[in-house]
Amino acid sequence: MIFQIPWKHAAKHGWDINKDACLFRSWAIHTGRYKAGEKEPDPKTWKANFRCAMNSLPDIEEVKDQSRNKGSSAVRVYRMLPPLTKNQRKERKSKSSRDAKSKAKRKSCGDSSPDTFSDGLSSSTLPDDHSSYTPSCLERDSLSLAGS
Repeated sequence: MIFQIPWKHAAKHGWDINKDACLFRSWAIHTGRYKAGEKEPDPKTWKANFRCAMNSLPDIEEVKDQSRNKGSSAVRVYRMLPPLTKNQRKERKSKSSRDAKSKAKRKSCGDSSPDTFSDGLSSSTLPDDHSSYTPSCLERDSLSLAGS
């Protein structure tokens, strides 16, 4: 199963913490790294922590050729993988550390931002306002996605 997450850059015109960082804020609250009123909002850190969490999951991988890194419709596209056995997790872990070293050496550039993704998703499938993405909304959507 493939899903996409809005990934608009905070320095871009029109970025709004309540619309564009609500998923990252919800993740920070869920993990205990942010409590409203106790700390200053830090969407840059929330986003980085969420990205690291997604990258560390063994059954989720980013579909880089379908992700859009620039513009107001920037998204990260991820794929859910079948659960891994214990041996497969070990193999993947050693492979991912090798991949990270080779990526650091060859840093590739380029904007691969197709108008329509190969699975039929398009930029028009994302609403401009993401403030309705609340923890209860995310749970409901997770349940409906799990049934897909």
